[in-house]
Amino acid sequence: MATAKVGIYRSYYGSIPKNSSGNPLPKCEWPKTRPHSWVVRWFGYDGQRYSRSCTTRKEAERLAEEKQKDVRVGQSDEPRKLTLKEFGDMYLSIRTDLTERCIVEHKRVIRFLRERLGDNRPIQRVTPLDARSFIAWYRKRQVRGVPLAPATVNKVLRECRRIFREAVDCHFIKSNPFDGMRPLKVGESPWHFVTPVEFHALMDATDSRGD
Repeated sequence: MATAKVGIYRSYYGSIPKNSSGNPLPKCEWPKTRPHSWVVRWFGYDGQRYSRSCTTRKEAERLAEEKQKDVRVGQSDEPRKLTLKEFGDMYLSIRTDLTERCIVEHKRVIRFLRERLGDNRPIQRVTPLDARSFIAWYRKRQVRGVPLAPATVNKVLRECRRIFREAVDCHFIKSNPFDGMRPLKVGESPWHFVTPVEFHALMDATDSRGD
C-alpha cells in the first residue's frame, strides 16, 4: 500500500492552560503552554487513514519521510477514484490543525459543493467550468433577502481553493479547478437613497436641533 500524503500534527493532552485571570488560553498559545506529542497521519490510496504517535518532531519527520518515499521514487499505486462526499469526509478528518471556526466554515463550503455538484461526483471530474458554475451559483444566494457581499463570495472561493489544494497534494487530482479564478472586486459601500418622506423627516429633525 503506497502512501498518498503524510502530515505531521501536534496531539495535545492534559487540561487546557489558563491565564492569570483563570480564562482558557487561545489555541494559538497551546504549543508553548500545553503538553503534546507529535502524530504522523497519512492516507493510503485505498482511502484508509493511518496514524502513529511520536515523542519528538524529529522522530515524526523521519517516519513521515519513510512513508512518503514510495511516492517520490515512483512506486505508488494508482489512486482510486474518490467521490466529492468521500473526499470531503476525508479532508475534514485529517485537517485537525484547523481552528474550530475554520472547520465549521469548511464544513459549510463542502456542503454547498456537494449540494451543487453532487455527492457522487468523482473529484477527478470537477473541472474549472464546474468551479466557475459553482461560484456563479453561490453568488445568487441571498441571506434574509439580501444578496451576498463580494467579500463573502471571495472568502468561499479561497476556501474552495484550500480544500482542493489538499486533493492536489494527496495526488488525487492533477490541478486545482479553482485556481486561476479571479476574486470579485470589493468596492465601496452602496449608496443609500432616501425617499422624499425620509428626506423631509431628516430636515425636520435638523431644524428642531437648530442646526
